[in-house]
Amino acid sequence: MTLADVLTAVAGLAIAGAGFASMAIILALVMPGTVERATARIANRKGLSFTLGLLGLFALLTLAGRLLKAPSPPARLAALVLILGGLATALIGGVALARELARRLRATDGPLGLRDLLRGVFLLETAVLLPIVGWLVVLPIAFLISLGAGLQSLWPRAQRPAAATSPVAGA
Repeated sequence: MTLADVLTAVAGLAIAGAGFASMAIILALVMPGTVERATARIANRKGLSFTLGLLGLFALLTLAGRLLKAPSPPARLAALVLILGGLATALIGGVALARELARRLRATDGPLGLRDLLRGVFLLETAVLLPIVGWLVVLPIAFLISLGAGLQSLWPRAQRPAAATSPVAGA
């Protein structure tokens, strides 16, 4: 391994880190409701998010594998779109995970700013960069929780109608 190989790897990691930070800000600004729903899912039901992420990944890989084996080019294109859609969904959950980390890091209550979000992104990225533990433990768990929370956030729960009350008290 030469110095150029090491510098290439470091540059690639820096570009990927900057890309995730940029996408986190863009998604937080463009899709605040979706990111907020995913954040709530991570804050309240991490285990469910992990389980749904695991099931979603299994379904995604199974369906994409079948589509990639098909001889027709439209099926292969559909597999590519499916994989990219799954990664985009995990990205929404990743932004939510970074928001939840930022919320927990923050000492005061109130709305989170972009600086807080960047702190959460930085914390998540540096934890994933840790050799062995970060690559083999933190990254897969964070990805599965992110995918599960992203899947849950795409379908908002329907609001229950308010209970009907009688306007006449004594009737």
